[in-house]
Amino acid sequence: MAGSSVRLDGSGAASALPRVAHSVRTVTADFADAGRAYPTRPGGRSYAATMNRHPHPPGALRAAASAPGSADGATPEVFEAAVGGIAALRPRPGMEFEPLPAPRRLASYSHALSATVAEPGQEDEEELGSGRFVLLYEPDGHEEWQGSWRCVTLLQAEIEAEIAQDPLLPEVTWSWLSEALSELGCVALGGTVSRCASAGFGELADQGVSTSVELRASWSPVPPEPEHGGLWGARPVWTPATAWPGLAAHVEAWSNCLATAVGLPPELAGVARLPRVGG
Repeated sequence: MAGSSVRLDGSGAASALPRVAHSVRTVTADFADAGRAYPTRPGGRSYAATMNRHPHPPGALRAAASAPGSADGATPEVFEAAVGGIAALRPRPGMEFEPLPAPRRLASYSHALSATVAEPGQEDEEELGSGRFVLLYEPDGHEEWQGSWRCVTLLQAEIEAEIAQDPLLPEVTWSWLSEALSELGCVALGGTVSRCASAGFGELADQGVSTSVELRASWSPVPPEPEHGGLWGARPVWTPATAWPGLAAHVEAWSNCLATAVGLPPELAGVARLPRVGG
């Protein structure tokens, strides 16, 4: 299409836009199986507060009445527990979670959120990075996932031009995620790291040239071993009791990776986050 570009909007529909900016992808490094990810948008309120404002939170279900494992049309309890645990997360200072409409065609059940990071304490907060996390659930399992659950993620962070030229940037960026997930069980982890240069034109010419790093990744969470053991040879499964904290931990690990990418200092162990006024 001459003089225009095509992008996906929040609903997944394609829309034609004037070509006012030019983006050059300089390097893409693949790590095992690439994960699918989606665009993001800025957040505002805390995630839990925003969830409460939605009469039907956008942890969208696809054909729940006919979905496997839900003969009565009810949402599986284990999925409700996972969404509840994610909604209870309190992001670190400077980071905001926002619920998003979840993709309906990737799994029987899905839930999505965005994350944005801004410079703490600044009156005019400048966005340092953003991302999107999608949790997919297929009750009967998925062969390629090697399980019933899949985390599909995207994060983007602005970086200095000198850092963008570092040949080790893709490997270092990937290590941020692998280290964040190191204490959690997961399989089929794969993704890509890209460094991008963007130059604005026309009405966006004042933006100048910027550089960023983008990490797309997906993995399958592995349930913890039963505390009191289980049947010999039996594989552990996610239960409502383990899904609430266990799957939320994967969201938190991913958000820690985003914080590292934008240069936020690591949080000190044992220091509690103060509750937010108004939720």
